[in-house]
Amino acid sequence: MSIFGFSTETSQGGDFLPILKYDARAGRFFRVDRVDTGSGFVGESADITGNFKAIVDFDNVEVGWIDFQPGSAPSFALVPMGSKLPDRPTPRHKNGVRFMVKLAKECTGPDGKAIREVAGTSKAFLSGIENIYLEYQRDKAKNPGKLPVLMLEKTVPIKTGSGEKSSTNYHPVFAIAGWVPRGDLAPQPKANGGGQLPLQQAAPATGAQPKAAPQAAAASLADDFG
Repeated sequence: MSIFGFSTETSQGGDFLPILKYDARAGRFFRVDRVDTGSGFVGESADITGNFKAIVDFDNVEVGWIDFQPGSAPSFALVPMGSKLPDRPTPRHKNGVRFMVKLAKECTGPDGKAIREVAGTSKAFLSGIENIYLEYQRDKAKNPGKLPVLMLEKTVPIKTGSGEKSSTNYHPVFAIAGWVPRGDLAPQPKANGGGQLPLQQAAPATGAQPKAAPQAAAASLADDFG
């Protein structure tokens, strides 16, 4: 039984826990679905940046080392947040985090799989997670037994290098839209919803809707994870 109140164990039918991916180079969230083509399964990405909303299990974040190699499964060497970091397995491994989320109904694909694994090593992604994790740490004592519901407010371009070696990654800025009882799929929100990426920001448009009044946001959030 998972922290959400239902099983996320691998089934006998060969199912596996699907993933949610943040592309720091594009500043976008993608739901990766496993699709049967008739001759095998392939991963198909669906952009859910504009309506991203998820319950996040920040109580069980793992940190350490991750190696993403194209064409093969990632290599993880992780420990619970607060533990001593393990030794770095190889020079290819980078500092990273991994945690679980439950997507809102509007972000869930045709297979209905809302429970997703998120892992990343991008510094832009890690800094965004760090900022919202600190907010979670600050407020969790006021919300015992609950998990935060995150929304993406905007992405901020971070440029590094110069000339031919210059590159731009996008730092995600999150907001806590409410808090949900662990294992309870009927959220009890406290805060207002997500925001809209400012037009003057030189970053990819998230497609998010303008902020609603707190009362309206609270009413709409209650049905998002049913």
